[in-house]
Amino acid sequence: MVRQRTLLICSLYMLGGLVCASQFVHSVRAGLGLLLLTIVLGILPLWLQKEVFSRSLVLVGLACLCTGFMYYIWTEQRNTSVLPEAANAAFTGRIESPVVFDGNRCKFTLRINSLEDKELLRSEKVQATLYFRDKASRNEAEKVLGYGTELAGPIELMIPSSPTNPESFDYPAYLHWQRIHRLGKIMDMRSLSYREAKLNFTVAMMSSQRWLADRVSSLFAPEAAGLLSGMLLGAVDDIDPDTYATFSSLGLTHIVAISGQHIALLSAGVLYVLRLCGVTKRRAYITLALFLPLYVIMSGSSASAVRALIMGEFVLLALIVGRLKDGWNLLGAAFLLMIGYDPYYIHNVGFQLSYLVTFGLLVFVPPIMNKCTAGSLAIRSLIAVTIAATLVSFPLTIYYFHVYSFLSPMINFLFVPFVSILIAPLSVVSIILGSVHPALGFLTSKIVDILLLPALRLLRIIEQDYSLRFAFESPSLWWMLGYFGWLIFLTAWLYDRITFNWKTKTCLVLFPALLFGMLFFSWLKKEVVVTFLDVGQGDAIVIETPGRTVLIDGGGSPLLFGEQAWERRREPFNPVKSTVIPFLHAKGISSLDLVVMTHGDSDHIGGISYLLEHMPVRQVMVNGLPARTEIEKKVNELLHYKRIPILKAKQGQVWSEEPGIVWRVLNPVRVLSPEGEDNAYSVVLWLEAYGSTFLFTGDLEQEGEMRLLHEKAVGTVDVLKVGHHGSRTSTSKPWVEALSPKLSVISAGKKNRYGHPHREVIERLETNGSIILRTDRCGAAVVRVREGALTYKTMESNAGCK
Repeated sequence: MVRQRTLLICSLYMLGGLVCASQFVHSVRAGLGLLLLTIVLGILPLWLQKEVFSRSLVLVGLACLCTGFMYYIWTEQRNTSVLPEAANAAFTGRIESPVVFDGNRCKFTLRINSLEDKELLRSEKVQATLYFRDKASRNEAEKVLGYGTELAGPIELMIPSSPTNPESFDYPAYLHWQRIHRLGKIMDMRSLSYREAKLNFTVAMMSSQRWLADRVSSLFAPEAAGLLSGMLLGAVDDIDPDTYATFSSLGLTHIVAISGQHIALLSAGVLYVLRLCGVTKRRAYITLALFLPLYVIMSGSSASAVRALIMGEFVLLALIVGRLKDGWNLLGAAFLLMIGYDPYYIHNVGFQLSYLVTFGLLVFVPPIMNKCTAGSLAIRSLIAVTIAATLVSFPLTIYYFHVYSFLSPMINFLFVPFVSILIAPLSVVSIILGSVHPALGFLTSKIVDILLLPALRLLRIIEQDYSLRFAFESPSLWWMLGYFGWLIFLTAWLYDRITFNWKTKTCLVLFPALLFGMLFFSWLKKEVVVTFLDVGQGDAIVIETPGRTVLIDGGGSPLLFGEQAWERRREPFNPVKSTVIPFLHAKGISSLDLVVMTHGDSDHIGGISYLLEHMPVRQVMVNGLPARTEIEKKVNELLHYKRIPILKAKQGQVWSEEPGIVWRVLNPVRVLSPEGEDNAYSVVLWLEAYGSTFLFTGDLEQEGEMRLLHEKAVGTVDVLKVGHHGSRTSTSKPWVEALSPKLSVISAGKKNRYGHPHREVIERLETNGSIILRTDRCGAAVVRVREGALTYKTMESNAGCK
C-alpha cells in the first residue's frame, strides 16, 4: 500500500528537509543536528518494514529531504531587501493587494519599482499605510485606489519593529515570509499621483470580489453581511471584529476562511445545478474545473483554499478521464506543488492546519464510521468528521492560539451543518439574484438574516461562558511527540492492528489522561514573576505568584481630541485585547484572581472593560472615588452586571498569600474627598516576595510621596514602578533618595505627546545608581524572584535601552 503512495512519502520527506532548513537559518548547530536525526529516521523504514518500504522508495525520499533542505536555504538567501533601512524618498510603484480602508487611513501592499527616479535592481514589496487629512481625500482614495493602481509620490520607509512584549506576534517574521522587509508611510493622499489599474485577469478578479462584497452589504444586515463576505468571498476585513473574536474563541474560524469545506460545498452545488440544467457529467466536471480557480483567486488564494483547489482539480481530472486516484497521493501532490511554488508555506498556520486536518480525515473517518454503526449515514459521517478534525487539530490549536473551548466540537457539530445546509446556499442564491437587481435578492436575504442573526447572538452568549474554556501554554516538543504517539496507537486499534484487551484499554484511556493532566496541572514553582508590559502610554503589570495572578491596570487607547466620525477606526487600538489578554493566555492563565485599578485615568483603565467582558475576574480593587468619566461608569456597570466583588483600597490593608509573599496598601488614605484628584488617590501597593521588595505607585505625585515619607510608610526598595510614567511632577529627589531602588521601571509610550519620562527624573534615578528600564526603549521588562535572587530581562537589549 505504501509503495503505491509515492507522492505522499515524498511529501513527508520533503517536509522534513524544509523544517530542518528553517531551523538551520537560525542556528547552524540545531539545524544540522535535526537534519542528522531526520536522515536517521528516514533510513529507519528499511530495517522495520523491508517488504513495505523498498530501497528505491527510501532513496527517493532521502533525495526529496535533501532537495527540500537546499531549496529552503536557496530561497532564504534570495529573500533580501534592496531598499534602504530608513529613508524619505520619492517612489513609483503599483498596489498589489486589496486596499483596506479604516478610519483616517488605508493599508495595502505596494510593489516599488524605483526610488528617486532610479530603477531598483529588482522591484520589492512594501507594506504601506496611507493617511488622510480630510474626508474628501478619503472619498477620492476610495474611488481611485484598488488592486493594480499605479502610484508615485513621497514615502517614508522603515524596518518593521520587533515584538516588544513576551509571547506576542512576530510581525517582522510574518512579513519576511511574505517577502516584505520594509514598512511604508504615506502622509497625504494629495501628495500622490496615480493612474488607474490596467485591466488584467487579477485586477478583474479583485474588482469582482469588491463588487460582490458591496452587493452583500446592501442585501444583508450589517452583522450578517460582514460574516458572509468573509465566508463566501474571502473578504475577511469586512467581518465585525467582535464576531470574529467570538468565532475564534469557539473554534469556528474555519467557517469564515475559504477552505476545503467551502470548496467541497461549492463544487457539490455547482455540479447539482449543472446536472439539473441537463449538462452531461463530463461537461459538468470540465465546467467546474474551469470555475474553481476563478473562485479561489477571487477569494484571496488562502493556503487552505489553494490546497483544496489542487486536490479538487486532481479529482475532477480523474473523473473526466475515468480513473479515480488515491486521496493520499492527491494530498502529497498538493503539498509538493504548493511547496514548490513557495517553501515559506510551511510557516503558514492555515496551511499547517489544512494539511493536518485533511490527513486526519483520511486516517480516522473510515474506521470511525465502521466502528460506529448506529444512526443514519449522514449523522455517522458528521460525527466521524468532527472527532477526526478535533483529534488532529487540538495540539496545533493550543500551540498557536493557546485557548481552547471544549464546547468547540459540539458547536462545530451543530453550527457547521446549519451554515452548510441552510445559510450558505440561501446566501449564494440571494447574491446571485441580487447581482441582477437588489430587489430580486431581498426575500432570501431576509430569510438568511432571520436565521443567522439569532444564531450569532446565541454564539455570543455561549462564548461568555468560561467554564469549559481554558488557556494553555504552548506544549513542549516532548508533549507533542507523546500526543501524536497516542494518535498512532489509536489508529492501530481503529484499524484492528492491535488486540483490544485490558492493556490496550488502559493505554487508550490513561495515556491521554496523563497528557491532559500535564496541560492542566504543573508543579508550582516557588517564584514570583512581575511583567511590566509595553502598552504604549499607559500601565499594565502582571504579577504571577505560586497561587495567584494579579493585574495592575490595563492601559488604554490613546486619547484623540476632536476626532470626527469618518476618522474612527473599525477596531481602535486596545492594549488589553492586543497585548494583555494574549500574554495571559500564552502563559496558560485563564482567569485573574485580582485586578487593581489604581485610578480612573483612561491610560490605566481604558482597557479594563474589554478585560471584564472576555476574561473571568475574581476580585477588583479600586481607589474608592466615584466614577467621573464614561470609561469609569462603563467599568462599574460591568462589575455590577458580572457580580464581581469590589474591594476599596485603604491605607494599612495587609494580606499574605503564603509565607514569604506579603501585600500592603500604602495609598489612598482612609478618608477620601470626593473632589480629590485621581492621581493623588492612586492605589499604591508594596509587595514583599521572598526577600525582595516591589513598589507599584500608579500615578502618585510629589505631594503623596512626601506624605508617605513623612509617615515612614516606605523604605528602601528593590524594584520601583516609577510614578506617572516618569513625569516631572513625580519621583522627587527625597523620594528617590529614601527608596534607593536598584531597578526602576518606567512605562511610557514611544514619542508620547507629554515628553515622558522627563529628563530630570532620569537624572535623579541615575544619580542614585538605579538601573532604568523604559518600556518605550526596552519593551516589556520581566523581573523574576526565585530563592531570594532577583533577575530581570527586557525584550530589547540595544544601547538605548538602559
